[in-house]
Amino acid sequence: MMVMKPGSPAPTRLKPPSATPAGVRRRRSAIGLAWILGAAALACHAQPQPAYPSHPVRLIVQYPAGGALDGLARSVAERASTLLGQPLLVDNRPGASGFIAFEACAKAVPDGYTICQGTGEAMSFNPALFPKMPYDPARDFLPVVQLVQIQGIIIGSGLAPFSTLPELIAAARARPGALNWASFGAASNPHIFLEWIKRQAGVDIAHIPYKGSAQTTPAVISNEAQATYTALGFVLPQIRAGRLRALAATTPKRLTQLPDVPTLAELGLDPGFLSWVGLFAPTGTPRPIVDRLNAAFAATVKDAAFRDRYLAVQGFEPVGDSPESFAAMVAADREVARKVVQATGIRADLQ
Repeated sequence: MMVMKPGSPAPTRLKPPSATPAGVRRRRSAIGLAWILGAAALACHAQPQPAYPSHPVRLIVQYPAGGALDGLARSVAERASTLLGQPLLVDNRPGASGFIAFEACAKAVPDGYTICQGTGEAMSFNPALFPKMPYDPARDFLPVVQLVQIQGIIIGSGLAPFSTLPELIAAARARPGALNWASFGAASNPHIFLEWIKRQAGVDIAHIPYKGSAQTTPAVISNEAQATYTALGFVLPQIRAGRLRALAATTPKRLTQLPDVPTLAELGLDPGFLSWVGLFAPTGTPRPIVDRLNAAFAATVKDAAFRDRYLAVQGFEPVGDSPESFAAMVAADREVARKVVQATGIRADLQ
C-alpha cells in the first residue's frame, strides 16, 4: 500500500489499455449496421403481398364491340369478376387478322392483369397462313382455359333451290361457279369451310367475302349468297322462321337444338376442325395466377343457369377445362389447321 506524504502531488492515473482496438470496434459497428439493414430488408420481403387480383384485369378481344364473340367475352367477364373480386375490363383491338390484339397481349407485363380471348383462327390457323407474324402463339402465350366450343352449322338460303347439303353439292356440280358462298374475309372460318368442302366434294362454288359477319347472314337470307358457315346461335331464329335452312352440323354430334340435321361426318365429309374460344395469358405469368383465372372462368361457363340462359341460346358449348388439357387441344388444333391449309391451298390477306 502506497503512503502519501502530506503535500505530495497525487500520482497520475494511467488509463488501462482498451480491451477492444479501434479497428475492431469499427468492424463490429459495420457488421451491426449490415445486420440491421439485412433484417430490415427481410422484414420488407416478409410483408404479405396483396392477394391477386388487387385491381382490375384487362381482357383484350380481337373483335369489335357489338359482335357475338365480343358479347361472349363481356358476359363471361362480368360473371367471372364476381369470383375474382375485381372488374374485368374488355379492351377491343380489332383488325389485321387478330395481329393487333395478340401483339398487345404478348407484350404486356406477365402479371395476370392482362389476358386475351383467343380463337382457333388466331391461335391455330394464323401460324399456318402467315409466314411472318408479330407474335408466336406457342412461345408468347400460356393457355389458361377453353371457354367454349362453337356449335357450327352450314346454312343455305330459304330462297335457294336446295334444302340439304347433298342437294347443294349436286347444284354446284351441275352449274360450276354459279353458287355463292358468303364469308367475312379471306381465311375466316366460313372461307376455310368452303375450301375444305369444295376439295372433298370436287365442286366449284364462288367465294364472296363481306366486310364482317354482320353482313353474311343477311346476304344468305336475301339469296345474294346461297350458303355459308356460322355459329348456330347467330341464326337459329331465322332457321326456325324458314328464312334459312340448316344443311349440316360441323360438330362431332348432332345439335340438340336441331336433332334432324345430319353432321358432316354422317354425310361422308371430314369436318376438318372445330371452332373454339379460350383465354390466354402472356408467357411468364405465374402459375398460381393462371390457376386462379382458370378456376374463376371455368366455374363461370359451367354454371348451369349461365349455360342454359346464355351459352346454349348463343350456340356455345361450355368446356372449362384445365390449363394442361386446353394446351393439348390447342397443340392438336394447330396440327389440324396446318394440314387443312396445306390441303386446300388457301391464302390469307390482312383485313
